[in-house]
Amino acid sequence: MDQSKDIFGISSKCDNDGLRYPIYPNYPNYPSEKRVVARRRWAILAKALKSPMESQPSSPTNEYSVRRISSFMLLKTQELTSSPQLLPQIPQIEKYTWYKYSVCTDECMEYYINVGHRNRTFSAEDLMGFNNTGNICVWPSEETLSYFVCSNLEIFKNRNVIELGGGMSCLAGLFAAKYGNPKRVLVTDGNKLSVENVQATLKCNDFSVPVSCCVLEWSKYKFEDQYDVVLCADCLFFDEARLDLINCIWRCLSDGGSAYVMAPRRGNTLDMFVKQSEERGFKCKKLLKYNKVVWEKRLTLLNNCDFDDNIHYPILIEVTKC
Repeated sequence: MDQSKDIFGISSKCDNDGLRYPIYPNYPNYPSEKRVVARRRWAILAKALKSPMESQPSSPTNEYSVRRISSFMLLKTQELTSSPQLLPQIPQIEKYTWYKYSVCTDECMEYYINVGHRNRTFSAEDLMGFNNTGNICVWPSEETLSYFVCSNLEIFKNRNVIELGGGMSCLAGLFAAKYGNPKRVLVTDGNKLSVENVQATLKCNDFSVPVSCCVLEWSKYKFEDQYDVVLCADCLFFDEARLDLINCIWRCLSDGGSAYVMAPRRGNTLDMFVKQSEERGFKCKKLLKYNKVVWEKRLTLLNNCDFDDNIHYPILIEVTKC
């Protein structure tokens, strides 16, 4: 692959930069992309463990982002001076700092979710469980999926919706719940701490439809309910969990339903997801230009020396069960 070009063959003025090593997957003297990114993820976890108890949680523009280009600037965050309680008292509310996460679409419509972040008191046990790098910040894939949701709210009208691996905020699923007029929404993550955080968030937003949150590990999906729409952001990184995710989507997605899976190409991980999904019986459609605003943000970033399409630009996979 020509390293002077992005994944779509467009030349870049910058050399690749991977903190310490460039990303050359087939070059024998350099570590693989997966190892480089994995080291960065562990660095984030280490930072979280060492952070003072009263330090702020990571935001979409956090300098410790594993991807260096940590935001497409589609989400605005504003710290709230008091908890936006709409329902009864939240247990241990003093452990939370509250933020307003807002999206302004190209139609000049603003959508927002009040999000509670636990102040940084993570233990090693909290962080070492089911993959929970989503405990640390909102990744670009969730940011762009949230923007996609708010720009395509008609997808969710009168539909049953589930988000898989939603992390500490489950933003995409909650935007769909608050503004998409679905029948009901279930947001999930495999980590108990993340689910507790989202349950607090649910109490501080006004939803007109049933919304719930639960712990869900993909290999253990046993619900009888099926869903018309599945949302999933940046869950393709770990090879050992990919088939569990695909099988989980198969079990929870109704016939004729669609899953919207957002993730960067990141080596061959996205292509492997598509290949294995099609082998399972899904029909997959890879969408590169799924939103004009996101695409233009990407084009602007191409001249940034820290930007690498392979690990920074989220691609949308529409997965349908025929």
